[in-house]
Amino acid sequence: MHVFIGGAHNGKREYVRKWLKEQGKHNVQWIEGNCLGGSHLDNSDTIQTTVIAGIEKWLAETDLSEEAAIEYVMKCTANRDVVFILTDIGRGIVPVDAQQRNLRDVCGRLYQRMMADADEVTRIWYGLAKTIKKRGDFE
Repeated sequence: MHVFIGGAHNGKREYVRKWLKEQGKHNVQWIEGNCLGGSHLDNSDTIQTTVIAGIEKWLAETDLSEEAAIEYVMKCTANRDVVFILTDIGRGIVPVDAQQRNLRDVCGRLYQRMMADADEVTRIWYGLAKTIKKRGDFE
């Protein structure tokens, strides 16, 4: 699993498109986070990589408990080449609205799990990329 994370409108998707091309990955399935539930994941052999973006939207809309939602997302990554594009919605700012606060907290816990399991994590800041984790560098 490779995770790309950055703020809203920081050029993450464009960077990932270029990165996928450089990696020679042409048969790519793109899934918007709000479409994560159901049977949107294609398990065919023709799909090289699955890109899942906007997972915070799915977290905001799902009826699953926090634990079930985290387990569901982690199950989606099993036995497949997955790229996640995550929006950093925290950055130390605590929302006044209780629902938004809860979403920030749930995203934070999910993101921690994803970062721990990821082979590579890249931060995108206005189109500039910095690898902050690479499997083997910190083990």
